[in-house]
Amino acid sequence: MASRRDELNAYTFARKRMVGAFLQPAGGGNDEDAPRPIRAVVPSLVVAVVAVAGFGLWGLLKPTAPLGWDSGKNVILGKDSTTRYVVLTSADGSKMLHPVLNMSSAKLVLPADSGVVIVADSAIDNYKAHGPTIGIPYAPDKLPSAADAGVAKKWSVCDRPGSDDSHPNQGVFVTAGADAATLERPDRLLNAGQSLYVQAVQKNGVPGTQYLVDSLGRTHVIGAPGMSAGDVRALQIALFGNQAKPEQVSDEWLGTLAQGSAITFPQVPGMTAAKTHSSVQLSDPKQNYVGRLVSSQGTYYVVGTDRLYQVTAFEAELIRQAPITAYAYDQGNPTITEITPADNARYGRDPDTSGSMAPVSDWPTSKPAVPVNGGDPSTAHPVICSTLEGMNGNGIQRSVWAGTEFPAAFVPGSASAYVSPGHGLFYRAVDSSLQGSGSDYLITETGLRYFVPAGNDGPATGATPTPAPSASPQSDSQPQVNEAQARLGYKDTAPVPVPKAWSDLIPAGPALNTKAALQEQTS
Repeated sequence: MASRRDELNAYTFARKRMVGAFLQPAGGGNDEDAPRPIRAVVPSLVVAVVAVAGFGLWGLLKPTAPLGWDSGKNVILGKDSTTRYVVLTSADGSKMLHPVLNMSSAKLVLPADSGVVIVADSAIDNYKAHGPTIGIPYAPDKLPSAADAGVAKKWSVCDRPGSDDSHPNQGVFVTAGADAATLERPDRLLNAGQSLYVQAVQKNGVPGTQYLVDSLGRTHVIGAPGMSAGDVRALQIALFGNQAKPEQVSDEWLGTLAQGSAITFPQVPGMTAAKTHSSVQLSDPKQNYVGRLVSSQGTYYVVGTDRLYQVTAFEAELIRQAPITAYAYDQGNPTITEITPADNARYGRDPDTSGSMAPVSDWPTSKPAVPVNGGDPSTAHPVICSTLEGMNGNGIQRSVWAGTEFPAAFVPGSASAYVSPGHGLFYRAVDSSLQGSGSDYLITETGLRYFVPAGNDGPATGATPTPAPSASPQSDSQPQVNEAQARLGYKDTAPVPVPKAWSDLIPAGPALNTKAALQEQTS
């Protein structure tokens, strides 16, 4: 009979055999083949120790600043603080690190090909020489790219009714992308048959001049000196209807538009305040009087003393509504009568090229309609915008826009213009022509315009610190032109021409030049 010791040995053997079979099954089933945990643990510990040592060594050897970061050719950005710095060379040749107020100031004191490097704040803090903060207060921190700044933008100045007639709300917009597309909406742009009815704000209690604004952005004074109040009112009704009232607009808004010819009642030769017979012999005897209006297949005529004068639909309506025309209709309501083809063949003729009945070249030609910004309040569009489409060899290209809200989100009374996010413009304010001289400006998302001087705008004699030399140094006798433009990153960017009247609408920020950017800020 087996002893207790034999039974224990047999149990231990069976257990080892079972464990070995589960963990490392093998053909022999030897208990010596069972895995030993220490064989896996030791290599893992070794790998962990090596990894920790490697990371520690990398931390000791890793550089805290890029090579050459203090060469004086880079805007230095603190990694954690995001503070901007530049390294400038003093008069004695030593380098000094200066905090800078904004990115534009930093670029203005560096060469034209300056870049941006990110440096650990610890390396900045441990730099050998620190100087005072420099820069231009309120200069822009974010600058548009050169590719964007050289592309013309769609400018628009918009007025809408304010709290009273003397203070319309105004917004100025410099747009690109989706914002520019809003100003191109066909249902908002005035077409050839539409107009605006506006009036300059009153001054010292005196009502301002009233205008018709056509779709090409031209203002036409309504009436002429010497017209009676009754005739002026009749002209207003002829142009805009009985119910329309002029919208009050600012002088700045009017200043962006072209000046067109004043609109008055056409003067038909021989028409008087009496029914005057004409030598024209139309088939309908009732039409043979000076001032009668006739038409043939969409072409309009007015009867003269001895001929028919061709007029536009616009002129025909003005003549029809003129108080003096009623005499040709026995004080009745003037109408336009269709004549026979035979009458048209005999008397019809092309418009005059000279004389009192020659068409006014810049008047509208379509029949007047209710102004887009007047009439029924439920359908009127009181936000009216004068838009600069651009400049070319033919001069300034304009369009007129009308809506119920500003074309982009804007707070009336803001001290800046609206500039489409991510965009800006480098432009030249000119008086009229593309070849005209003018001042250069930069517009950024801040909604301000910043003067960018031409020529060498470097520091005055003895200024300290002295900026690093230009990327393309020139001799003292031949200073680099447009230095500020080049340093800001627009060396190869041609300024876009913009009429001065439009430029003046943008609030001005500080001038951007190297001398100002080097000024120490002690407070």
